[in-house]
Order: sequence, then structure tokens, then C-alpha cells
Amino acid sequence: MFGKAGEYRVPLVAALLAATVATGLMLSAGVNQADAAAKYRSVSSGQARAVVGTGKWSFAFRDKRKKPVLREQSGTGTSPVGRLGFQIGSNWKHATRVIKTWKQGKSRLAMVKTTDPKRKLKVRVAPASNGSVRLTATIVGPSSGVEAIGMSFKAPKAERYLGFGERSNAVDQRGNEVENWVGEGPYQSNEYQVVKLFVPEWGLRDRPDATYFPIPWLLSTSGYGVLVENPNPSYFHLGTDRKDTWSVQLSRTVDGLARQPDDNPPPTSITLRFFAGPKPADVVRRMSGALGRQPAPAPVFFGPWLQTNESDADSVNILHDQDVPTSVFQTYLHYLPCAGQTGHEQNQIDRTAFIHQAGMAITTYFNPMICRSLPEFPDLVSEGAITLNRDGDAYPYRYLGYEVGQFDFTSEAGRDAYGERLNEALSHGYDGWMEDFGEYAPPDAVYSDGTHGVVEHNQYVRQYHCTAYEKTKNHPRPVLRFARSGFTGSAACSPVVWNGDPSTTWDFDGLASAVRNGITMGLSGVGIWGSDIGGFFAITSDTLSPELNARWVQFGAFSGIMRNEADGYSVSSAHRPQVIDPDQIDNWRRYSKLRTQLYPYVSAAAADYRRTGLPMMRAMVLDFPNDRKAAGLEDQYMFGPDLLVAPVIKPGQSSRKVYLPKGKWIDFWRSFSYDEPTGAYDLTGAGTKNGNGWRTLPAPADQIPLLARAGSMITTISPDVTTLSLFGSDNQQVVDLSDRKGRTLFAFPRGQSSDRFEKSGKLASTESDGSWKLKINDTESRPWRIKASTAVMKDPFKVRCVKLNGRRLSAAAWNATASQVEVNLPSKGRNLTLLFSKKSCG
Repeated sequence: MFGKAGEYRVPLVAALLAATVATGLMLSAGVNQADAAAKYRSVSSGQARAVVGTGKWSFAFRDKRKKPVLREQSGTGTSPVGRLGFQIGSNWKHATRVIKTWKQGKSRLAMVKTTDPKRKLKVRVAPASNGSVRLTATIVGPSSGVEAIGMSFKAPKAERYLGFGERSNAVDQRGNEVENWVGEGPYQSNEYQVVKLFVPEWGLRDRPDATYFPIPWLLSTSGYGVLVENPNPSYFHLGTDRKDTWSVQLSRTVDGLARQPDDNPPPTSITLRFFAGPKPADVVRRMSGALGRQPAPAPVFFGPWLQTNESDADSVNILHDQDVPTSVFQTYLHYLPCAGQTGHEQNQIDRTAFIHQAGMAITTYFNPMICRSLPEFPDLVSEGAITLNRDGDAYPYRYLGYEVGQFDFTSEAGRDAYGERLNEALSHGYDGWMEDFGEYAPPDAVYSDGTHGVVEHNQYVRQYHCTAYEKTKNHPRPVLRFARSGFTGSAACSPVVWNGDPSTTWDFDGLASAVRNGITMGLSGVGIWGSDIGGFFAITSDTLSPELNARWVQFGAFSGIMRNEADGYSVSSAHRPQVIDPDQIDNWRRYSKLRTQLYPYVSAAAADYRRTGLPMMRAMVLDFPNDRKAAGLEDQYMFGPDLLVAPVIKPGQSSRKVYLPKGKWIDFWRSFSYDEPTGAYDLTGAGTKNGNGWRTLPAPADQIPLLARAGSMITTISPDVTTLSLFGSDNQQVVDLSDRKGRTLFAFPRGQSSDRFEKSGKLASTESDGSWKLKINDTESRPWRIKASTAVMKDPFKVRCVKLNGRRLSAAAWNATASQVEVNLPSKGRNLTLLFSKKSCG
């Protein structure tokens, strides 16, 4: 809130006021209430506070401690570095002095003089929800000639710049220019000449930061975030114009983009939303809460998703014979663009029924295009359901070998027509689909709501995915929609996001980039994400190797969604390794078993995202913001709150270095056994590692470096569960969650800690002198098996007495060694308190 003007008569207060202004420090809220001569005004929202100059124009953003975490860069020259400003021709004009300032409700407005005598800036600073403040700057004066509008900020040396949606080139983008334009890519640099042959020229970006899912969002390690709320093309310059400066700009044009119309609207207004911390995790929580988090997923989302090149019957037989748990069976009959189901409707009904009987959900395929050859196409055009060109006809472009139009989601007719096609697939028994593409919205197209094509382009993908969500959200079964494209706000309509079509390589646009994709998405408010296991394109890169496929499977098991890619595109005729090939299936089964058994932990991580905004794949900076080494890592991450994952992203490695933050860590593979016949994982010890430094961990071909925090409690389900879907209940070969109510808890007690399982279950652990207390708050009464390593405690002991809810537990229900204790409980209610003591019960 801005303070009201007033007058101080006390000399001491006047002296303090003068001293504060002289040193550039802002006054407290109390002083602002009566500051007639103030050179600054503030607007607050929760822990966010924006401070603006009322004489010379300036802007700063402060946290709850009134500490400036972001300051506008000074300067009024002709370069983009400087105060709030705009570009006319090739020169920048900047704000200079505030002519007038006034209040409007809780907002503060200012009319600001600039270095352009023809134009001023009208600035509104207003409180927004979720601990954020919004700044809108609008040019007052002629709009002709305006090429860009933007703002520059000081960039301290230690600051890192994260987020920006899904990016393949880096997690920390400092030193880079980052473009926000929805498009295909990236690709290997020598592949673009091939890709240009089948991608519309405006939908392909030949640059390393190209992405299907940009979000004009900057998250600073200093504890603030900045979101561009305009859909126009925009750019972040992160130390590229000057090392001590970062800037953000809306642009009239897209650098080097083909088919840009001459009448692109000048960007005469920019809206920036500033989010408070103080920690990066707080910033992500506020931002994702403001934009909307992904819809709550059903259990089936978290089991393995499988695509094969075998027949449906052969696939089901292989999965059963090899005991491979599978929850989702992926198929790709294209309902769009060319209505591949037409004339084969009964085949779809029979197919989905067969897969359901085998205990799996089944998906198909959609995109937002429609073939012009379909008989209904002319009617859709006349109804206003299709995007038009400037001659009033359907806008045509090529998609692979087809001439297509695209649905106009700004039109009610377009939304309804698209919904009809989605619901046809659901009526055939499909449970969801790949929601592909969306990046090809032409910048020179005409949309029914009048939005200019270059402005509509980015938000088209949000309208696309949100139409699909709205048209199917009331379906009685969970709808498994997974999207590759997106923009600001589309996550709230996309239950699952995947990283599109990576290359079958280890490095850029391959596995290493997939790890970055998941991390950057999590830093941008998208918490349920997965990759194309194995990659998709092998145009100039090598065909997928068995080693790369196996390592990608391991990474996929510790992503938000574990789903493979069986096909892809390759110029080579060489066999593409399949996860169910004889030399691959053991690895796929091993990690499918682990993924399925971890369902209570995985689903709790997703529920935590829904509740707090912390993603399932967490950049190390979110959990360890004060550890500079951890905060700078781009190839390891936390999966949920307790598991540290370090994927092997180079060929031929049998070990890798992992950075462990301060504390004790449990090496998973040196602490758990894997029983090949049953696929069961069990705690056998506690191979501990000390943190606060680099450690080299074994990484044989079948192991991904994986560690658990000391204090963690990992809940699992029975190893014989074959599916997390709702299907196959009358099939004796199918074992689902309802068949196995019991849970197993693996605990590593140390000090005090808490954890969660599934959607609402809670765990609490307290180590005291000579005892350990474990509390379980469940949503139902069920059997529990508890296995804990007492060797991880600060003061380890052998358990000699166990009490349940205050009563001594019979010796038959538990056993202990010097370093472990195991308890087996039948259903004893929803709330359990166990006390483990080193003294005998007596």
C-alpha cells in the first residue's frame, strides 16, 4: 500500500527521513503513511513490495525483510540497457522523470516523461494475489514505429536465472538470449535443413533455446520471479547486452521468422508480474498457484506407460509371461487430422475392450489439425470452426504429406467441433490420447475473436489444451491426456506434459537435454512431466543404442511420468531397440517394478505439487537454496522430497560423480536388494554416505545412482501389483491396488522428520534418547509392514521393545538386529503410533 502524505513536526523524525532518502533506503510502512516529501512510493501484496520513484523514475522490488532483491538498471541512452523504455526504429527511449503520480484504489499510477519528446509512459503498479505485484507500462503517444517495449535490471554476479519453460540448452540461462515463441525444436544443428522440408516455416526455430513450451518466466536464485503476462513474442537478454544487466522485452517481430505480416501490432504496453520469495521454492509456489497447477491425476498416471511394435495380443502375452507391470498401453491411431477411425469404429471398441480386460488403460492420438480432404471440412469452415486466411478461406498448410487446416479455439464452433471428436474417442473406449502439436498457428492467420495472428500464436496452445480439458473433464473415467506444447497458463489444463520429439543421442536434444527439460519445467510451475524414453528423431544422429535406451528407461522411472517411445523417425533401417526386446526387457521390468512399488511415494510427490507447487522433479536449488554447488547443478535432481537422482548421461560409464548436500545420505543400491523372480525390493542395510561434497557412486549398466535422505520414510505397495488402472478386475492375471491393501514402509530415522504417502497419508518420525517414535496417519485401516534402519540414527541402538498405541507389541509381531527392526501389523486402525526403545519393555 502507498502511504498517505502528511507532515512531521518532530525534528528527530525529519532527520531520520532525510538520512533515509540520502542513503537510498526506503522507509518503513509507518513512515510512508505520512511522507509529504517522499521520493518513493510502495505497493505491497503479502510479502511482495514494489517501490517506485516519484521524482526521478526508478523501480525496485523488495522481499518481506524490506531487502531489495531486484533493482531497475539506470541509464537513459539509446541502447536497451537502462530504465523502463521502448524502441523506436533502432534506438531506445527511456523513462526519466515522474510528471504526476496518483492513487486508484490500491494501485499507484504515474505519468512518466521519457527521452522521446513525443511519447510518455503511463505506469500502473498494483497488488496482485499470491504475494505478487503487477506493473503495467503503456506508451502514451504515437504507436507507429514502436518495435519493442521493455525493462532492464541489475544482475549481481552470483545470481542465476532459471525457469523459462521447457529448455534444452541450459538450466541457468545467464549469458544467453532466451526467446519466447512456441515452436518446433530444438534439433541437432545439422538436421534443420531436413526438418524444414516438413514443418511450416513459422513453426520452426533454428536456435538452441527453441522449445514447444516456452513460459516468459524468470526465476532468480536471489529469491524473486518475473512473469511477462503478455502473449506477444518476447525476449530475455541475460547478461548479453551488458554483463551486469538482464532485461526483458516485448517485440513487434520474431527474430528471423518467415511469413511475418507487415502489420504486426506494435507492442505499446507491457505487463510484468513480480513474485516474492524469499526462497526460490517460495517463488515457484506463488507463481504456480497464481497461474494454476496441473489437474489432479488418477493413480493410473503413475504406473509405467508402454508402447510396443508387437500386436496387442502378443504384447499382452509378453507382459504377462515376463511379469512386467504396466498401467497404460499407448496406441497411435490418428483421430485427427484425417479421421483414421472412420470405417473402423468397431475395431476401436474391440481393441479398447481387449486392453481393458488385460488390466491396462489405453490411449490414442489427436492434434489440432484437420485434413481438408474430409467431407465435413467445408461445413466446419462455414460454421466458423476453422482458422482463416486473410482472403476469408480456410488457412492451408502442410502437415507431413497432408494439406490441413486447424481448429479455431477462439470460436465456440471450433471448441465444440473439437470436443465432439474427443468424445468420439472416449465413446470407443479410449482413456486418453497424445495431445500433439499446436505450434503451427500461423502469424498471418485470421481468428474469430479478432486477435492478430502474431499475438494469437503463443496463446493458441493454451486455448487448444484448455478446450480439450473443458470438453472432457466430466468424463466418468480418468482421461489420460499428455501434451507437448504449452505457454503461460496452459499447465492448468494439461494433466501431463512430455518433452516432444528428442533426438536419439546422449547429449544436446537427447538424454542430457531431457534431464534439463524436466528440471526447467519444474522451475516454471509444471510438476508432472515425462520424456520420450529412447528419443524420437535419428535424422543425422546415430540410431538409438541399447545402452542409451536402458539409461533413458532408468531416468524415466524417476520422472513425473514413465512412458517409452517405440517408433520415432530414423533415416536408417537399423532395428530400433525396444524396451521389451530380449536384451532390454530385464531392465524395463526392473524399473517398472520399482516404479509401481513406489506408487505411494510417487503419488504423494504429485499431491505435494498440487498442494505446494513443488514439482515431482525438483531442481536442487529448490531444496538446497543456500548450497551454491547444489544450486548450480543441471544433471541431478530430487525426485519428490527424499530421493536424489543422478542419471547416467554419457556412454560407457560405470560410475559417476554426484554432489551430496550436507547431511547423511543412503545409497539405495547398497541398501536394498532386488529379487529377480518376484521383482520385489527390500531393505537389507543402510549404505550411508556423508554429504557436503562430491562422491563417486557405482553405476553399473542396471543401476541409476539413487540416494535417500537420512530421515526419509518411503512407502511402497506389494511387488505383485501389475497395474494401477481400474481395469481387469475380473481377470485373475491382473492384480490392482484394491487387491493389495497392505503397505510397506522403509524408514531411515534420524532426528525429526515427516513424510507423506499417496494423496493424504502422513508420517512423522522422532528420534529421542534411546527411543524412536513413528506416527502413521492413514485414510483407511490396512496391514502395515515396517522395516527401519536404526543404524542411520544419530545415536544408533538395537530395538528391544516395541509399543503400538501405548501397548506392548507381542514378540511375534516384530524382530530386530543390531541395525534393523521389522514390524508386521494387521489392520489396527487408521492412526498408529509406534514407539521403539533400546530398553526392554519390562
